[in-house]
Amino acid sequence: MKELVFNVEFLSDIVLPASSNTEGNIEQLDFIPGSNFLGMVAREYAKFNDSFNVFHSGAVRFGDATLLVDGEATYKMPLSFFHEKLNKTQMVNHHLIKDFSKFKQLKQKRNGYITQNLQEVALEYNYAQKSAYNKEERRSKEGSMYGYSSIPAGTLWQFSVKYDEIDDEDLERLKMNLIGKKRLGKSKSSQYGQIIIREASKAEEAKSNLEQGTTTVLYAKSRIALVDAEGNPTYDLKYLVDGLEESNIVWEKSQIKTSTYTPYNGAMQTKTYSRVVINSGSVIVLENLSSEQLVGLEKGVGVYLNEGFGELLVNPNFLAIEDEFSLNGLSAKEELKPLPITEDTVRFLMNREDKKREILDLATLVHDFIEKHEKLYRNISNAQWGTIRSICSGTSRNFREAIREYISDGKVTWTTEQIESLLEEGKSRAFIQLLSMQMPKVRGEK
Repeated sequence: MKELVFNVEFLSDIVLPASSNTEGNIEQLDFIPGSNFLGMVAREYAKFNDSFNVFHSGAVRFGDATLLVDGEATYKMPLSFFHEKLNKTQMVNHHLIKDFSKFKQLKQKRNGYITQNLQEVALEYNYAQKSAYNKEERRSKEGSMYGYSSIPAGTLWQFSVKYDEIDDEDLERLKMNLIGKKRLGKSKSSQYGQIIIREASKAEEAKSNLEQGTTTVLYAKSRIALVDAEGNPTYDLKYLVDGLEESNIVWEKSQIKTSTYTPYNGAMQTKTYSRVVINSGSVIVLENLSSEQLVGLEKGVGVYLNEGFGELLVNPNFLAIEDEFSLNGLSAKEELKPLPITEDTVRFLMNREDKKREILDLATLVHDFIEKHEKLYRNISNAQWGTIRSICSGTSRNFREAIREYISDGKVTWTTEQIESLLEEGKSRAFIQLLSMQMPKVRGEK
């Protein structure tokens, strides 16, 4: 099949829920399903010369968009990657382990992405609490709070559209409907959902190896939806390709994650039939396949291929490592590579978090001072602490000299030790101001 490649840049945070539920802890997708791009093109369904060929025949496949990092394609963490519990630096491919006795307790690595060169990448999310708006009263609507986890703005993704022979005009219309600024995901009427799609060149990626051998390892690059001979959804792997038997499947070496979901059809304004799928990142081990079966697997398996389902990598290089390996030698602290944060609201939240830490550190210093000098300042009245607080709250630049002048003029009974302890340890305006607020409380307790 021929191929068009596109990059997707997030201009705002994007909400991509894994289900259409509106309550509970909703899982978020870490990829963009190809059905989103199909929907963008299908808005002009009637304008295509051969709509059936473009949208229903399987001649056009809208692939899932996955993360781009430094110009390289990424892959969902293979479920065959395991590590010794409490030691994440050394990984092993589960299907290639010959002696399990040398491991104490293996744990599966489930989250994140990798590049073909085993660079680990994590996708972070932003969380925001929202409220519906009451237009009549011009304020937040009571009882209508909700929260969204979103993928940050500035992230870059790539997807492809594969096609056989289609009308030239239809191909150009397809490209025109994809390229440009679009809306994506949930809550598009809010601050979410702004993206821009550009035509691009193919990123460097892992390749299938169709060399025939005794064992074949399949990596699910996208979700897989299988159906049995009667067209019913199934998880049975013998329906991956024609002629596959139960004896060809090595279940004990395969690592598979499954899920179900019910898609929503925007044009029909209703949910369609529930789907059972094998999730991306799953690893399937087969034996004694023919060359025809290998070619069939590499072309795509199952149903819903036009929405990006059924894409497999056959014997990719990152699943052929027999010895222990590390994800590019990342230390525990550098284990995940966060994506760049460019959204202004995210910077605001980070600054607010830093401010909270500063306040906590200041409160700790004041607490330690009180513990150390409580008896020394027991005779100082609440009114005098109030005057010191007023000096700190004022606009005087040299507030420390103003405090020294007040407690040294003979009208109040401060000793030299009291004066020097306060001004030597109280170097900041905020420290003395908070101390003057807390001291009367301590004195009152006595």
